[in-house]
Amino acid sequence: MNPIPLVDESRLIELINTPSTLQRRWDERAACAETRGGFETYFPEDGAPSIAALARCMGCPVAHECLATALIYEATDGYRHGWWGGFGPDEREHVAQRLGIAVGVRAVAPEEPADLARHLRASNYTIPAIAAELGCTERTVYRYLAKFAA
Repeated sequence: MNPIPLVDESRLIELINTPSTLQRRWDERAACAETRGGFETYFPEDGAPSIAALARCMGCPVAHECLATALIYEATDGYRHGWWGGFGPDEREHVAQRLGIAVGVRAVAPEEPADLARHLRASNYTIPAIAAELGCTERTVYRYLAKFAA
């Protein structure tokens, strides 16, 4: 039985360890992206978002990506705020503890695709896997890697 309700722990860990999660390509597919109030709905001054807003999270196709993004940033700066993937700050603290995510151990992923390609290759990703991760062709990946080999 999964001790964290509604969270696929293995998928969440995979997303946390995938540098492109921070590039937030996923947020355009979020259930809250086109709603009135948008993302701001999930950052109330006090309390929690509305029940309807949290219900959107439960059916969101990218809720794990959202939660993983929050956990990555929070591990870096140690500050928890807002509701991500349907989880509030206290719930995310519990998830982070359960998954063994220590504060301050995760560096922000490289911003440039070539840097990210090199990082992924150093992590033993295959060229096709890097291309899929970056959303480019394998030829482009080879070009990115060639910059560092020259």
